[in-house]
Amino acid sequence: MTRATIPSPRSLLLAAFLSITVAACSDDSGGGKTDAGGGKTDVASGPEAGTPDTVSADRAPVPVDTWVADAPVADAPVADAPGADSPVADGGAADLATKDTSIIDAPAVDTGSDTRPIDGGQGTLVARGKYLVENVIACSDCHTPKTSSGAPDMTKYLAGNASFVKLPNGDVLPSRNLTPDKATGLGSFTAAQIKRMFMDGVVPAGDGGTAALNSVMPYYVFHNMASADADAIVAYLQSIPAVVNDVGKRSASFDVPDPSDYLDPATIPTPADTYPQKDSALRGRYLATEIGLCIECHTPHLQGGSKPLDTSKFFQGGEDFSSFFAGTLNIHPVSANLTSDPTTGLGNWTAAQIVTVLHQGVDDQGVGLCPPMPVGPNGAYGGITDQDALDIANYIKSLPPAVHDNGPACVWPPAPPAMDGGGVDGAGKDASAIDSTTSG
Repeated sequence: MTRATIPSPRSLLLAAFLSITVAACSDDSGGGKTDAGGGKTDVASGPEAGTPDTVSADRAPVPVDTWVADAPVADAPVADAPGADSPVADGGAADLATKDTSIIDAPAVDTGSDTRPIDGGQGTLVARGKYLVENVIACSDCHTPKTSSGAPDMTKYLAGNASFVKLPNGDVLPSRNLTPDKATGLGSFTAAQIKRMFMDGVVPAGDGGTAALNSVMPYYVFHNMASADADAIVAYLQSIPAVVNDVGKRSASFDVPDPSDYLDPATIPTPADTYPQKDSALRGRYLATEIGLCIECHTPHLQGGSKPLDTSKFFQGGEDFSSFFAGTLNIHPVSANLTSDPTTGLGNWTAAQIVTVLHQGVDDQGVGLCPPMPVGPNGAYGGITDQDALDIANYIKSLPPAVHDNGPACVWPPAPPAMDGGGVDGAGKDASAIDSTTSG
């Protein structure tokens, strides 16, 4: 399917991650963090109990540690749904009658982490959701607006960004207000509707039907997460303070007729039986490819059709973020080849070195990774548990080698600007230009 007016997923992702950059470089946290996960936001009490919802087609749940509650998330009170005419972004007419929105079965792996809240019931579910939202998925990077300094505005935590993606012609794609405000957020959505939104890319429309999200929201990856983890995310989103934040509606150029194809888990690399830490790597596979976004940023994107990712080049990197830093930070980040190729990938790295990068933002030589990687103390992965970090590292180490040279690695902090005829390196590039080729 060709949609000539829609910016490509690749270009939208580049624009999306631009919103992370200044915050990742800032010390002005407004509450302890300047990157993914925002700051130290107090979690309110869980939602009132109600009649549980279930999605129309559920999967066999992935086994998780017993501290992740299996109970469905209670519904939020139902009011007039915002729908397509509401200020909630990403509405648009869609005919899903011929689209298969069934949920793909997830592999049976342990998705637990080594942080186990000791309380039970809804509080445990919310705690799990908070960890996933803030440290595994880094939802705040996209859904919390920035202050003039570039730091996240913690008074509007997860309340959406009205100018999340803005094209040179003025067209915008806001990021959705995820707080339970009934007028501008998700307060009028049921638990099942919220779950379907981030797993299937489908939301209620004002006409009583449904609408499709733009694929800059990687629901096609989240589609494969464990149902219990999806319930935990919903529980957390329903527990945070409601924030009134009218982000407006997306421009017509971002409308899509139906969701992109979901990522088929059968195509995702699986650790070989001979890998010595296979169980750990299997848990890492879930974190990196089904609930986390490693596979999203380190796989080339396709520029047409309904499949966002080039499944023949998983984890080979090559996504170029340079144009969004031209004339500002003087950096040229390109996502790295994470496969075990010893020359162009991470074949010579140890799992411990990968863990160090995730937690500290620097390699064993003290060399930092450039934004938009959410690593280090101020990034989402700085707060990921030791076990989850090790599991991700083992999965990365298990990836088969693929030769894919993405050029010199970008290092952080950047080198002093190289003067070229009186201009800063990169200053002559148009940082506002966004590829508007066809997309899925």
